[in-house]
Amino acid sequence: MIRTNSLFDKINFNGGNLSSDGGSILLSQFLKKINLKKLLDSIPFVDLRHLPVYSNTNILFQQIIKCLLGYNDQSDQKILINDPLLSLKSLICSQATVSRFYDRVSLNTTNEFKKIITQLAYDFVNTNIDDPILDADSTMVTTCGNQEASAYIHHYQKNGYHPLVINEYHSKLLLSSLLRTGSAYSSNGIIEELEQIFTQLNNTGNIRFRGDSAFYRRDLFKYLENNQVTYYIRVKNFKKNIRESIMDMVINQVDWL
Repeated sequence: MIRTNSLFDKINFNGGNLSSDGGSILLSQFLKKINLKKLLDSIPFVDLRHLPVYSNTNILFQQIIKCLLGYNDQSDQKILINDPLLSLKSLICSQATVSRFYDRVSLNTTNEFKKIITQLAYDFVNTNIDDPILDADSTMVTTCGNQEASAYIHHYQKNGYHPLVINEYHSKLLLSSLLRTGSAYSSNGIIEELEQIFTQLNNTGNIRFRGDSAFYRRDLFKYLENNQVTYYIRVKNFKKNIRESIMDMVINQVDWL
């Protein structure tokens, strides 16, 4: 005879309000620890609303949570509203409110937001990474319709923008990003972005830089050497460049040994 365990009498098998984003609890605790909401309060918006129900900081914080959970579309806002756990942690706004929120975003807004998230990355790298490796690359943001400055990018065979991103290899943190037109070449703006990074990172000759053949530029080499940065960049037209290098050494009478 099987005895009844009284413990099971207290279990409810009817389902109830369940969440598929239980990990958001740990995520919320982490964002609270780094005082992200307080940092976001300094971001300027073009806001002419009177007595708003949702502050710009609150809406932006919702969008950060949403993206980190893997919900990237505005239509996913309803998932936050209907989720019993996420709606319990914060007052969730509607999709229409989010759409109007982006109308209040200006260039100053994006610049200040970039400054905040990159400063968090700099602080972590300076504290925890002894020999940072900067990986530079271009990526693509697909556009639909007739978007300003969008262009057809042959490498991706799609229309869109062609941003530049620089990540730190060990931590996988974003150190810099630059939104560029679709027709921009892969290395456009790299020196200007590195200038911003080197003012924030502790550079004792321990920084390394990596890039593909699109970053094979003599002005970039010179800039990195002047800043004591070791670089690894794929060479294009290898044989031609080897001949040119040998000729330079002969002309300048460089000691081969």
